[in-house]
Parts: sequence; structure tokens; C-alpha cells
Amino acid sequence: MRRTASLLLLVFTACAARAQSSDALAFEVASIRASPLAAGGPARIGCSGGPGSSDPGRITCSHMNLAFLVNMAFGLQRFQLSGLTNADTEMFELAIKVPDGATKDNVKLMWQNLLAERFKLTTHRETREMESWVMVLAKGGLKVKEADGEPALSAAATSPGGGNKLQVDSEGYPKLPAGSSMAIINGKARWRASGRTMEQLASTLGAQLGQPVADGTGVKGKYDFALSWDAGGQRAGLGAGAAAGGAPLAGISPPDNGPDLFRAVQDQLGLKLERKKESVEMLVVDHFERIPTEN
Repeated sequence: MRRTASLLLLVFTACAARAQSSDALAFEVASIRASPLAAGGPARIGCSGGPGSSDPGRITCSHMNLAFLVNMAFGLQRFQLSGLTNADTEMFELAIKVPDGATKDNVKLMWQNLLAERFKLTTHRETREMESWVMVLAKGGLKVKEADGEPALSAAATSPGGGNKLQVDSEGYPKLPAGSSMAIINGKARWRASGRTMEQLASTLGAQLGQPVADGTGVKGKYDFALSWDAGGQRAGLGAGAAAGGAPLAGISPPDNGPDLFRAVQDQLGLKLERKKESVEMLVVDHFERIPTEN
């Protein structure tokens, strides 16, 4: 009996130590300031830096609202978040110092702890059934090229004179550099990515549609993608790499902006999306504060 009690005590102590260690993970410095979008013109949305990047000790974020931050902190797609929308909080600028030696998993927990501390965020998880899509090969087959070598680094589209003014082609779509980036201007969207798998493409499409997209192609390997479509009410914006997450912003787009996303995927990539239902794990927000506590 004494031995059993000792074992239980050891297990409890180990679990408590792990919980305390996870809860204690924190950024060395985290500055959060309001960063409203300027009327008109492009806006860069997303975060850069951190472990695995060229600047592992620092993370900077531009025009991130709480919904964006929660999705990033918990590794969620937009459709997996309930109880919090893009309109629920202001946008913020963040400047963060990451402790030496922190891993990507450490940083993920640091983000979660930061949101709980500064925005008083509380959540729970549940499973819901929702409309979703499966990505399959269209008639005529794949229309993309297999990637040749390592993917190019993500880069921001800029005007020849510098700055973030987007240039457009003869059809009005944003011009994007090599690598992985996305831009929307006057309702016309273009996404470009190099060295991505079909699973990663499905994830990107899911972010745009706000619904789950599964890869049902059976196609392996990495490919270079370029996709142009009518983004509907999405506001002009720019996101490098996966930082923007394809998150749409409210706005007004003119008519006749080209094919919708479904037609573009079929005509330009040789793929199509078929509807299905799927059980999806959701993160439900129980409470949050619109304005974070002071730095």
C-alpha cells in the first residue's frame, strides 16, 4: 500500500511539474500596440521571425487581430475557431523577444500563455460536423509543374521605387515575386507558392474558403503553384509566405474580377473540389478581453 501511494505521488508530481513548466513558458518581452489599417492601399498582415527563421530571437507581427493570433497560437484553420471573429477586436502590432534556445513547440505554448495573460483568453475544445471539401484531380489531369530544387524564400511584392505599393499586370492581378506570397487588390487575388505539397495546397484552400479541405488526389511530391481568382469582398492586402494565412478582410470589390476560387482551381491547377461532411475539432472561446493589458 505504501509503495502504491509512493508511485501515485511520483506520477502526480511529474504531471504537476510538466503543467507548471508549460504554464511558466513565456516570452522575455512582448509589446502589443494598436495598429489600425489605413484607409485604402495594401497592408501586410502576419508574423515573421522566431525559431527556424533567420531571426530566431525575435518575432514581429503586423495588423494581427485576436482571432489571427489565436489561430496561430493553437495551429488552427479559420473554420476551427468559434466564439471569436475578425471583427471582435482591434488589430495589433507585436514586438516579441524569444528566449535563447526556445523551440517551435515552446513558442507555441508561449503564444497561448501570452493570450491568456494579456487578453484573458479562456477556451475549450469540442467536435462539430460541418460542410467540407475534398480536393481531387479534374478531368484532363494536373496542370502544375513539379518543384525543381529547394523552394525560393518568401518575399514581399514592392514597387520599383521601394515601399509596399503593389504593382498589377495587364489583367489587374497583383505581380508577385518568386517564392511564396499572396496579395489581393481591388478584389483580385493572386497566390504563388513554390515547393508545396498537395496537403499544403488543400490547407491553403481551406483557409480561403473558411471550410475544411482534404487532399484526395493521391499525388505525392512538391509542386510550384500560381493561382489567380476573384476574392469577392476581400480588401487589398499582402501576406508573405504563410504569415497572412489567406485571411480575408472586409471591403468592396468591383464586378467581373475573373473566375471564383473553384473555377480557378480547376482551370489553372487541374484540380476540383467536391463537397462532403466531416467532423472537425473546434476551439471554442469562452471569454476574452477586447483590449490587452498594458505592456
